[in-house]
Amino acid sequence: MGWFGTLLLAKPKTATLPAQPGVREAFGSSFATPTPWGNNKVGLYDLGQGWQRVGVVPFYTERLRLSAGVDDLVAATAAPVLAAYVSNSACAHLEGRTPAGLSLSLHLPNADEPCGFQHVEGRPERVDPHLAVEALRTWAVEAGRTSSTEVIASILMSGEDDLPVMQDAVLTLFAGLGFASASEILPVIDPDDPAFGDYEPVVRMADVRASGEQYMASRGWPVEDDLKATPKDLDYLRFRDLLWGSIYGGGVTRDKLVAHYQQLAARWKKQ
Repeated sequence: MGWFGTLLLAKPKTATLPAQPGVREAFGSSFATPTPWGNNKVGLYDLGQGWQRVGVVPFYTERLRLSAGVDDLVAATAAPVLAAYVSNSACAHLEGRTPAGLSLSLHLPNADEPCGFQHVEGRPERVDPHLAVEALRTWAVEAGRTSSTEVIASILMSGEDDLPVMQDAVLTLFAGLGFASASEILPVIDPDDPAFGDYEPVVRMADVRASGEQYMASRGWPVEDDLKATPKDLDYLRFRDLLWGSIYGGGVTRDKLVAHYQQLAARWKKQ
């Protein structure tokens, strides 16, 4: 199975991009963290001069706001922002903005053929490749970076069969915009810390129930009591939000999270 998620490139006002206000609300809270199985290519990276990139996926109870999130982040950081939502490692919807007013919506591959995916905000139409290359070069100039026309063009003018795995293509595009140097920023809290006990399986089911309730309510459908998120579900979801708001800093300490989890586990021990 391929990767679904947003690769976000921005210049946060906070120490890390996941801690920047508005990021989690627009793009999600499940940030890619290192695993025992190898390179964390879509993790959090320092790109120099205050710039960072990160891969992020919304939980079921969160909703991606790609274009609005980019707009809000430009306003909050006073710097250009580029976000690419990747579908199953096969295609991507890019949204780019700058404080000077440049706005670009682009689909990769940049072609007229259907991609087979139902994009959350609709698939952008094909853009003249030369205009798209020029727009991205202008984006890079506003970001204070020296871009490579050749690298940008190689991505924008490639067909589906010529592009690498889509998240790799997006990272190549970021490098072509002048962000070739990257060093990983490691999390300060491990989401899989054994001190959090049964948090993950419990909150996974809580997320499914709560998102189902949201879905039915959004359509005005009645929700049976046995399908609603329980008080235990809501407690665990609040803990999840606290945890993922702290993994890359900007939240609470590990000690406070452990204490919070112990209180949570004790409260629901007999449930």
